[in-house]
Amino acid sequence: MPRHDEAEEPAGRHHSARYYRIPKRASRWVTVVVWSAWIGLGVAAGALWAGYEFVEETISTISPDTARIREARRVVDRVEPGKPVNILLIGSDSRGSEAGNSDSIILVHMDSQLGFISMLSFARDLWVNIPGIGQAKINAAYAAGERAGTGGPGKVIETIKELTGQQVNGFVEIDFAGFAEMVDDLGGVYIDVDRRYFNDNSGPDKYEMIDLKPGYQKLNGADALDYVRYRHTDDDFARIVRQQTFLSELKRRTRGQLSQGPRFVRLLADHAQTDINDAGRLLNLIRRAIETPDDRVSRVQVKGISTTVNEVSLNELDPAELRDAIQDWLNPEFLTGQDSGPKVVPAKTRVTVLNGSGRSLVGEQMAELLRGKGYLAASGGNADSFGYTTSAILFDQTSQTGLAAARALRTLVGPTAALTAVPKARLGGAQAAVVVGGDFGGSLHTPPPPERPAPPDVVSTARLVPIFRNIAGRTGMKLMVPLKVARGSEVRQIRVYRIDAPGGRKPWTAKIVFHRLDGGDRYWGITATQMNDPPILEGATGPWRKGTGLVRTTLFYNGRHLAREAWEYQGVRYWITNVLDKDHALTAETMHEIARSFRPARTARLRTGEAEAGLSVEYDAATP
Repeated sequence: MPRHDEAEEPAGRHHSARYYRIPKRASRWVTVVVWSAWIGLGVAAGALWAGYEFVEETISTISPDTARIREARRVVDRVEPGKPVNILLIGSDSRGSEAGNSDSIILVHMDSQLGFISMLSFARDLWVNIPGIGQAKINAAYAAGERAGTGGPGKVIETIKELTGQQVNGFVEIDFAGFAEMVDDLGGVYIDVDRRYFNDNSGPDKYEMIDLKPGYQKLNGADALDYVRYRHTDDDFARIVRQQTFLSELKRRTRGQLSQGPRFVRLLADHAQTDINDAGRLLNLIRRAIETPDDRVSRVQVKGISTTVNEVSLNELDPAELRDAIQDWLNPEFLTGQDSGPKVVPAKTRVTVLNGSGRSLVGEQMAELLRGKGYLAASGGNADSFGYTTSAILFDQTSQTGLAAARALRTLVGPTAALTAVPKARLGGAQAAVVVGGDFGGSLHTPPPPERPAPPDVVSTARLVPIFRNIAGRTGMKLMVPLKVARGSEVRQIRVYRIDAPGGRKPWTAKIVFHRLDGGDRYWGITATQMNDPPILEGATGPWRKGTGLVRTTLFYNGRHLAREAWEYQGVRYWITNVLDKDHALTAETMHEIARSFRPARTARLRTGEAEAGLSVEYDAATP
């Protein structure tokens, strides 16, 4: 459990409590997250140090010649040279001794040509078709395969392939029995815990016990397991975000651990299985996982629509959400972002138009329409098939210019057009190719006018000024204080503590947890720390230039969702952490406005005539 620093605010009735875990009543183990997959494909980067021969010795343990592994090899797709690789990461209740569920399923897309990794997570209660079984929750696929004797991994692979239409080139299955030991062997992992997580099983429902304080801190193995498994008051989306966040931080933590190769590979062998039985291929995947920069890692979720059918809670599949998630997963926004992506000039963009519907002259018709928009478009005859029910846009798999052109063309062809990466030779010298599908109605798509960003939703308050001045006096930090906060917020917790930093240092840190009064358990926060180079501030996606703040901030996006905004002032690092649930998150404009409002606590005050909105403040309230 987290240790209690004497400098913290009183922890109330839970301060001296100690808790022991008991199995959950409804499910033996919840959520084995893909954390260990980064250990499986990441921490084992130590194997690079250990050498190829050492990995060969462990292959028979990690990838045994059993019926379940043979079945998985039968249903995985062959890796095509030069093409991206999709690895399915499965967190299961067991390693085959019992038919447990797969409570964590993430499909990882590794593109070495464009240099990025994408993680596509699926809510455990997503209602899907399981081949050979029928409609059920997606996490039941694993148990169905185990009961059928063909193996859980193979059935999950079949389910994901049918659901997404994407290839699966391999799998890694992790059980959580060795998770705590792996994290402890790394020396812990730094995580920004968004709020207090506490449960002592004093109520009628029995859940896993947990006692985690908020704030940026190094979690040991037991606390890390508690953090990623928790789902008592969260929905699946928040849990998925915690899992993916932990994966990113775990990946970051492994970079200095190459000398621990043999020990990590042995731990991996004890607690994981994979169909990959080639040492060279395994090491190549490990290398990609470790060397891909953090700002080239995308995280996408498929949540579905929460509903109840016959008194069973499930997440109904939303086809539009699934389609958009797959597109974002294959082609992350950062590849062609507005600030850094290639500019598309239609007059310099060659486009080949192919007939994929079988209807006469549709290729020529589409080419003429695109020429009317300035593109160098020409009909290229028939596509490889007349079975395209919807149009598709092909682009060079090695070119960000081609991807940018494909995205621009999709605004004209229509939002349902799939973006597909292909070898450059297939395009015949064009930047992109449009395959006209059965949905083409004879005209181009007219996109709606771009939505203007909503204004910042903030209120002014000086309520935090004396609190930050008090913290500054106690710690010696030269603190800034926000004079604006998100509307409908209240302070639920203020924690002042010393963080365990590299080199044995224990710099001061403060965490303020805000609760949004929108009918749910939604939390955002502000962190201030004297810690030098906190790992969480690596991999920024870009600077924020506009505004009247005292310093320029850096941004950390998760797809279109601004997850964090950070800056440094007089030796203190600050960041604002957004709500985990993107459906209830602060807008980017709101976060920018809060960041711009920070002023030195010693002299901070509202401007003349600026109304004080008031702010409810508690130091150690339930969350819940």
